[in-house]
Amino acid sequence: MEIDGLSWSLTPLTNIAKLQTLWTELETRSDCAFFLTWDWIGTWLSTTPNLSPVLLSVYDNSAVVALALFQPARIQRRTHANRALLLHRSGKPSEDLVTIEYNGILADRLYTRRVESCIFLFLKEAQISSGDSPRWQEIHVGLAANSVAERARAAKLVVVETSRQPSWFVDLAAIRTDGKQYLDILSANTRYQIRRAIGMYQKFGPINARAAASVDEALHFFEELKTLHQMTWTRRGLAGSFSSSHFEDFHRTLLSRCIERGCAEIVRVTAGNHLIGQLYNFIRNGHVYAYQTGFSYEEDPKLKPGLVGHSMCLERHIRNGDLIYDFMAGGARYKSNLGIRGPDMTYYIFQRNTLTSRSLAFGRRIKNSFQKTTTFRT
Repeated sequence: MEIDGLSWSLTPLTNIAKLQTLWTELETRSDCAFFLTWDWIGTWLSTTPNLSPVLLSVYDNSAVVALALFQPARIQRRTHANRALLLHRSGKPSEDLVTIEYNGILADRLYTRRVESCIFLFLKEAQISSGDSPRWQEIHVGLAANSVAERARAAKLVVVETSRQPSWFVDLAAIRTDGKQYLDILSANTRYQIRRAIGMYQKFGPINARAAASVDEALHFFEELKTLHQMTWTRRGLAGSFSSSHFEDFHRTLLSRCIERGCAEIVRVTAGNHLIGQLYNFIRNGHVYAYQTGFSYEEDPKLKPGLVGHSMCLERHIRNGDLIYDFMAGGARYKSNLGIRGPDMTYYIFQRNTLTSRSLAFGRRIKNSFQKTTTFRT
């Protein structure tokens, strides 16, 4: 199909090696987030069983300008099951616990606006080219920024939000430009809490934030992070991310691919021999994504391992010349204390515009006004 001078197709994925070549080359022409790089997408494909995604390809003549993967699924509603396409998700909670953010289409930066403005126009008419596949009834995109919903509304689709979470970030470049220390930009109360906690930790020895230097060391740090993370969440009566074996397999694979190229890191923060915590981050084009943590919480509430751990890691990235430290989705109080408001991250369902879908969307909005979403991030 041709739209706006570009060729669009939706076909079953049959050759992952060929896709890797196309995807990694397109990355070099894209301003995408880490979650749309082959490091994440390729890990998802290799560690998630029983995937059978369809590939969205967009070409300008012979040049690929956009790619995305949709997993077909049947979504059970009260009285029926809808055929759905899930963007870069499997549809199984234990597998989607890895939680992709900034979800969207991998696009050449020169074509991003054209692709985004036409994507839902194409998908409204698309059928999988392998034969007589029935048309989809809904598309799931999450977690994504608000712009994707604007494009869906423009294509006359019904937009349903199943969850919305704020995000928070620190502008590292602005701090360097202003010649300030990170603590200088915080509120007086947060600054006081961090400095008091640092003074208390220094009784154990000098505070140090060190990134794993090898894959083996990163996997050792990851095991410590797992232990600390699970202790935090199980004390709250919740399962934690590592309740899913897929979550651990996914990230061990990702770390093995990324550590030596510097696009992922695990930073171990200590005071002498005393462990404060571990921070697991992704890095792309100076943008640091604070993905997962494990902190050593102690009886004295004045010890603030999260605030100290993140502030030490932030200072490290200021010195390294990075641009953004992104706490990503979640309403945890420490994020608003340490950063400024970023874009909301929302799980969207886009449905064909029918009386049934409009009624369901209205019911969902009422339900969501009383609903909160839990993410296992500390």
